[in-house]
Amino acid sequence: MSKLYVFGIGGTGSRVLKSLTMLLASGVECGVDTIVPIIIDRDMSNSDLSRTKMLIEDYISVNKVAVHTAQNKFFKTNIELLGGELCLQLKDSTQKFDDFIRKRSMTRENQALVEMLFSEYTLGMDMTVGFQGNPNVGSVVLNQFEDSELFKAFSNDFSPDDKIFIISSIFGGTGASGFPLLHRVLQTPKSETSGLHNWGLINNASIGAITVLPYFSVESGKDKDSQVNADTFMDKAKAALSYYKTEDKRLETMYYIADKQVTTYKHNKGGDGQRNNAHFVELAAALAVLDFVNPNKISENINRDANKKIKETIYKEFGILRSKTEDNAQVVSFANLADETKQTLINPLTRFLLFHKYLKNFYDKQRGQQPYAHLYFDKNFINNETIKKMIKIQERFYGWLQEMEEQTRKFSPFILEDNSKIRFLRDRINVVEPRKSNFMYKDWALLDNELNRQSIKIDKDRGIIEETFKPEERFLELFYRASAELINYKN
Repeated sequence: MSKLYVFGIGGTGSRVLKSLTMLLASGVECGVDTIVPIIIDRDMSNSDLSRTKMLIEDYISVNKVAVHTAQNKFFKTNIELLGGELCLQLKDSTQKFDDFIRKRSMTRENQALVEMLFSEYTLGMDMTVGFQGNPNVGSVVLNQFEDSELFKAFSNDFSPDDKIFIISSIFGGTGASGFPLLHRVLQTPKSETSGLHNWGLINNASIGAITVLPYFSVESGKDKDSQVNADTFMDKAKAALSYYKTEDKRLETMYYIADKQVTTYKHNKGGDGQRNNAHFVELAAALAVLDFVNPNKISENINRDANKKIKETIYKEFGILRSKTEDNAQVVSFANLADETKQTLINPLTRFLLFHKYLKNFYDKQRGQQPYAHLYFDKNFINNETIKKMIKIQERFYGWLQEMEEQTRKFSPFILEDNSKIRFLRDRINVVEPRKSNFMYKDWALLDNELNRQSIKIDKDRGIIEETFKPEERFLELFYRASAELINYKN
């Protein structure tokens, strides 16, 4: 089975992995069998990381059911955690930067040199909440990858034809420092490593990366204890880009993305306070991960000579189509996306939203049960742990869509309102129209009828489907078949 190891560095890395998980939950196609996420972040208590971790853990539980279905694509791609761990823990847990570099044990001359290079605030900075926009500090502290148990597990697990993808921002501290350090370690010759397994395979592996340029801002100057200054984001990005020129012919494909229409957040120094709303840039960055492993783009993304050396690095950017009424689309819908992106997103996101709407309507007692639900949803089904986790993911999916609508540049492909009618498929979704038909049913009865019709088909298919579905497996299969029949957008 082919695997893609996805390293998400810093807060942006966690948020892009969250968007990637949402896309896979909705059934967006993935060109590998298994995604193996690894988060690198000094701040292990930040909410962006915590939310991603809970989402991935629930996804894995539902995926164990989804893999036994036939046509269903919801949750179908495997997500695997090495040793059950998502976060790469650095062995050194020193809190203060001056303790990390052992300043007190230095000679007076070296202490003076350190004080010239780093401010008093930086030397006393609490690194448990990240690097506070200081890539120079991050590049010193993060240089410990090879000593991590998770990194050793990654090396032991790596197989021929596996690939690597790195997600990082370029305007903060952790991402800007972590990407070049990680890439350097991955391409360090085997003779120079400490005997990590499969290192020859890793040295020659195909590596893609996305560098996220500024797409949000933070309030500056209001917190005297903060070193984060949004005014320096672009300067940091430019400085890093000049260094990234050295990555040419050392990466297969390099993706870039940014947004000038930034949302400004209140600055938090990390921990529970670091909780940014989802952003369309993160969704697009997740699409870069899937683009890299798209089986139809192998010759486009991976260009090697006869000796398996990279002939050239491919550079890609993401863009949107301008609105007909605006030079710069403030509200992005499916209509602003290129045909390829539209084809990737519309059906899965719409079907999964319908799935969420249906279950939400069922669980809302004020609206009563639907005919199909009344027949098949007994107490055992409702209390099934997998179903509970699937519903939690659907609620997060809905919240994810809502958060992207609240950004300065809104991603608003759907009108998200509490609408119990299936009619929203016809007139509440930008661009999308359901399959034309002469159904005598309307609203939820339309979906119930299709669920019942597909239920009969599945019973007839049991000769083809070798195993009898468990209730949760059957429901995933049924709903995917029914929603695919009702929603089949084509350009």
